Amino acid sequence: MSGSFWEYRQEQEALGNSNGLKPFGTKAYYAALQGVGAGIAYGTFNWAYYPDKFAFSHKNTVAAGPSRGMEYLTHTMLRPAVAFTAVGVTYAGVESFLEEVKGSHHKDPWNSAFAGAAAGMVLGGFFTRRFDIASMTALGVGLVMGMVEVNGPNVLCDPVAQEAKKFPSSFSAKFKESDDLSDLKAKYPSYKNN
Repeated sequence: MSGSFWEYRQEQEALGNSNGLKPFGTKAYYAALQGVGAGIAYGTFNWAYYPDKFAFSHKNTVAAGPSRGMEYLTHTMLRPAVAFTAVGVTYAGVESFLEEVKGSHHKDPWNSAFAGAAAGMVLGGFFTRRFDIASMTALGVGLVMGMVEVNGPNVLCDPVAQEAKKFPSSFSAKFKESDDLSDLKAKYPSYKNN
């Protein structure tokens, strides 16, 4: 791998390893499956944590929740699954749309940032139904998705330099003491053999 992370990404794209660029149908399919899985997991955890039939709203009111049965299952499982699926498909759709509009089929942090903002708007709007919270959710998710796209799957901007820091290219055959360590051993003779 030569150069920076971006050069590596361009080399991989030229070789045919497009790093996740897929047609919209494939993206939407996987986003929908991930959304359904995340929604069912969220609903299951919510169901286990709040097993009572009360519904707590954000305005500190308590109302009788749905009765046990299909209505309760729909309320606790289907609604989160639909919400997470809508968020995932929105992200995939906006990212694919922006790729088509720009005419470039390479991963672009701006595409991810704007797609994350749209997905955040759907997420905030679906759960709170308030524009102020939805807009801040859009801003936060857009920034996070843009930063993730810039840095790739890891938090390092230059993985090659980081690898070089971790694993030096050569090792000395014999350990060489620094001058500071020699001075300390001379100052404290009881630790001379350590």
